[in-house]
Amino acid sequence: MRRRDFIKLSSVAGVAGIAGSRFDVSANPLYAQASGFDLHPFIKGHPEAVFICLTNVKEKTDKKDIYDASYKLAQEMFVSTSDGKGYPNSTKIAAKPNWTGHPPDKNDPTYDWGIRTDINFIEGFLNGVRNKGPQNFYIRECASPNRWEEHGFPAMCAKNNFDLKDLSSKDPWDLGDEIIYKEVNGTIYKEIGFMAPMTAPDSFLINLAKFKAHGMGITASIKNLQGTTAKRLHQFCSTADAFRSLERSYHRFFQPDYLTKVNELHKKHIEAGIPRWNETVARRGFSSGLYMEQWVQRMLDVYSVVPIKTAGISIVEGIYGRDGDGFGAGPHNGKAMDFMSNNVIFGNDPFRVDIITHWLAGHEPGNFGLFHIGIERGLSNVLDPFDIPVYLWKDGKAKKVKLDKLDRTPLLTYYNQKESEDRYHMCDEQFDYKSWKSTGKIAVNAEPSIKAIGTDSRNRVVMDMNVPQKGDVYVDIMNSRGELIWRMYADDLEPGVHQVVWDGFASPGLYSTYVKGMGWDAENEIVIYT
Repeated sequence: MRRRDFIKLSSVAGVAGIAGSRFDVSANPLYAQASGFDLHPFIKGHPEAVFICLTNVKEKTDKKDIYDASYKLAQEMFVSTSDGKGYPNSTKIAAKPNWTGHPPDKNDPTYDWGIRTDINFIEGFLNGVRNKGPQNFYIRECASPNRWEEHGFPAMCAKNNFDLKDLSSKDPWDLGDEIIYKEVNGTIYKEIGFMAPMTAPDSFLINLAKFKAHGMGITASIKNLQGTTAKRLHQFCSTADAFRSLERSYHRFFQPDYLTKVNELHKKHIEAGIPRWNETVARRGFSSGLYMEQWVQRMLDVYSVVPIKTAGISIVEGIYGRDGDGFGAGPHNGKAMDFMSNNVIFGNDPFRVDIITHWLAGHEPGNFGLFHIGIERGLSNVLDPFDIPVYLWKDGKAKKVKLDKLDRTPLLTYYNQKESEDRYHMCDEQFDYKSWKSTGKIAVNAEPSIKAIGTDSRNRVVMDMNVPQKGDVYVDIMNSRGELIWRMYADDLEPGVHQVVWDGFASPGLYSTYVKGMGWDAENEIVIYT
């Protein structure tokens, strides 16, 4: 009944087949006398949508395949324009990868790759965009410039004439016009400095995040904007008092009473019922509810002044994803693991992109405070992933798809750990979106349920069951002929979401699953195709 380590994609619960209308969104890739570029008209015309491109890369070491897949995708996502339409080719392309610093593993030079946005993906994608017209490319990242050389970043940028510059080792006031200042009416910040050309009026932001677990849950695109800011201002994951821990020259960037505000908001959000917001299990202060409150508020202060929705695109590179702590630690004998998830998630709205990204990583988006507080602050208007139109993108065509027909790659995280959980866990408890939408309040879901969510490392079927009250629980599985083929009994089980491993699975087919307790029961059907 313990949470399991997931190794492969699920083929459970109707993965085969997709539904919806087909839209041919191919556009003429070249215009006579092209003078500009823009997002594909279908992408630009559907800011409410999230797009998923499925790739077919066998190993993360297949550099050419990753480059080719990203180059092709960029060629499809962008178009050349003329007659003053779109963005002029003089526009500065400001690319923000997730190049988190981490020393290479001497025993396995490829081990740390899953920590960062793949370098071959970035190279291919930006060259694909360049082919549509813009020529001025800038890569900006605040994290660990002292490790760029050993990861090959400067060499790749020099080869492609991408401007890569360290703008986070010096104090911002020593960098002149290399830092762009924005006033913020934020919870924490009054002013923020960004590494130029991030937020410049003549720039277009390509936000290249990574599909990986982290203290934030899944890092994704909103979190990735953290690294666009200047020295000291990018230290979002800190509960230290800025007025005591930073030099006086930095004090002007912060609201004078921000610590009081954060504590008040934390208490307010616990009372509102934001899931896991009252958790205090933490390592060195990381990933407790109060810690997350400050991190989220800092992120949203930055997000509120970054023009990503008006002049940019958010992309999550998930050709291979990583579980664990966002670095090298994780649930596999203390180490993280990479998975060939083979998806690239993108869209105009970073909140929508990140909601779908969390869902594809096996988590329930309603369990994350970021999405609730984004709505509270007027920066988002959606929480339920099934309220977001999702399209599969293939060969320049978009095909609408039902979200529950897509494969998911469960990535265990250490986000706001409960007392009863393993250090690395799924945040996949059921969330009552219906109640939230009708009342505006977060309800504890006490409805019993059972659903298949994936397979474990031994290809056994893994199911989530929601137990509404403490007691003895039975789980039965029937085949298509109504014959009982497997039963599990758990004595005196605590209420909540538990995972069941069906160790008797033998062949594909249609099955009925039942979970029963004292005075309650639930059932479901699962179709296993492979």
